Amino acid sequence: MLYKSLWVIDDTDINELLLSYSNIKKSYTEGSLIYQQDDVQKYLHFLISGRIKVNLIDSSGSEKTLAIHEPGSFFGETAFFDQHPSFTNAQALKDSVILFFSKDQLIKLFKDYPEIVFQVFESMGRKIRLLSFQVEYMSFLKIEQRVAVLLLSLFDSFGRKCSINSTIPSENCTYNGVCDDGQHLEINITDQEIADMIGTRREAVTKAINKLKKQKLICKHKRTICCPDLHKLNDFLSESE
Repeated sequence: MLYKSLWVIDDTDINELLLSYSNIKKSYTEGSLIYQQDDVQKYLHFLISGRIKVNLIDSSGSEKTLAIHEPGSFFGETAFFDQHPSFTNAQALKDSVILFFSKDQLIKLFKDYPEIVFQVFESMGRKIRLLSFQVEYMSFLKIEQRVAVLLLSLFDSFGRKCSINSTIPSENCTYNGVCDDGQHLEINITDQEIADMIGTRREAVTKAINKLKKQKLICKHKRTICCPDLHKLNDFLSESE
């Protein structure tokens, strides 16, 4: 099963359709830059395979990860649509294949298949929601609170009931058989990526996740996270204030 990133268009038919509307397809090796800060974006990008990190690097060299993209993701929208130089970098985390869409190609695609416009803007809306969350909360909460708020935001959009296609093997699930109302995230995300998204160190995130696990607020197996009761996770935030 394909792990979802935050902005995947999870529709095989649409993905195949996009292939027929772009005449530029490029391959990038792991570590390669797709674009850099201050580059002018003449194309919108769509990831066919691989994995892409979008980040910011300030004058001191400090890095802030904004997104991790997986197959089925559009990226580079802001600089493409507003026609200003990019304020982010995009780098391949593994060997990747990317489609490039020019303005004319997108206009034709949207004219022929207007329903795809909604898919693009839904993808952008998810990004705006998460970035707004980062700005609003990250400077004011303790590390474990930041992790909890981020997880609640992800569960809100991408949670699935644990009883349906859970990717946590029963022998590894702390709550197997006792969390019928629980949810899990099928998002390919590491402690380091969570740390980059909430502005802290990986060690601090691992410690915070272990604290949430100890309180039986979440269960984590590899990169899959389960929450047996979202109300209790939300209550944790109130109790921590």
